Amino acid sequence: MKRIKGLWIFILALFISVFNVYSQDNIEGLNLSEKQQQLLQTQKELIKNNREAFKASLTSEQRTILKNKTLSKAERQTALKRTLSSSQKNIITRNTAIVKKAKTKFRATLTPKQKELIRKRQSKNRGGAKKNVRRNVRRAKNKRVRN
Repeated sequence: MKRIKGLWIFILALFISVFNVYSQDNIEGLNLSEKQQQLLQTQKELIKNNREAFKASLTSEQRTILKNKTLSKAERQTALKRTLSSSQKNIITRNTAIVKKAKTKFRATLTPKQKELIRKRQSKNRGGAKKNVRRNVRRAKNKRVRN
């Protein structure tokens, strides 16, 4: 009986370790250089600082709009956009420009193999969403043609 228990524990531990190794391989498959890791870290810090600056600039009215759960996400966004001041809009546009610049700078450091891995990962994350959209558009067109 002890042997069977020990065997099951061993199999379970083996399964968990293999699963962890596989999941870590997906995360760390890019093998980023020190320079690339540093670029990503500075980009994350910039985004975080800009987000904090924007949150600090929100008025109490704007905070209540964001916390209002009766509105949908899109309605909250449009209501918030209507109440933004020019300085808040400048923060948003500046942040967008900084993020775009950092992305292009990071993409320039990628090797062709890393670019391929990123493309594969993105297509895997999307799944069949593109196919389903195309299929649904075709069906809608066919229905319109028939009617």
